[in-house]
Amino acid sequence: MKKIFILLIGLTCLSACYNNQKQSVSNKQSETSSQKQLEEEGWQLDTPNGGDLSKEYGVTPIKGLQDNYFDITVGKGCSVAIKIMDTATNRCIRYVYVPEGQTVTINEIPQGIYYLKLAYGSDWMTYKTDSVTIGKFTRNAFYERSVNAYNFGRKNSMDFVNFNLRINVVQGNVENNFETQPIKEQEFLMN
Repeated sequence: MKKIFILLIGLTCLSACYNNQKQSVSNKQSETSSQKQLEEEGWQLDTPNGGDLSKEYGVTPIKGLQDNYFDITVGKGCSVAIKIMDTATNRCIRYVYVPEGQTVTINEIPQGIYYLKLAYGSDWMTYKTDSVTIGKFTRNAFYERSVNAYNFGRKNSMDFVNFNLRINVVQGNVENNFETQPIKEQEFLMN
């Protein structure tokens, strides 16, 4: 009886190992040809946490003294990378990643007027150069820019300003609570 029990346990373990290996192979097969090409060039699949991306991405977060903030909620359908751009200098002050189905609050936005560059997609991959890490979506990626500018007040103002952004992609259609226009990948990648 013990031999049968041990045999059953052994078969169960072998079956589990086979299923895990089979699942791993099927996940590898779902990799796109462009992802395979990027991997050959040194890119790596990565999943950042929600919030500010590290300084390695070439953007040192600029923070204000007041608690002005963006609340960014992303629904199902994609993750979103957002660059908060100063309208006066066209310089990125914050680079943020919001995973699918999550809300991220970006605190301490400095006083000023900003527009957004948005990258939507899945399968975030990174490439490390000598000076900076480049990140981009490699599946279902598309790029937009906010039409509206977000005014967080003038210098030395005591008013707190907050904006709630809702982003959702349903069957390939973007449903935001703010207006956007399409841009090219290269425009998004430029700081």
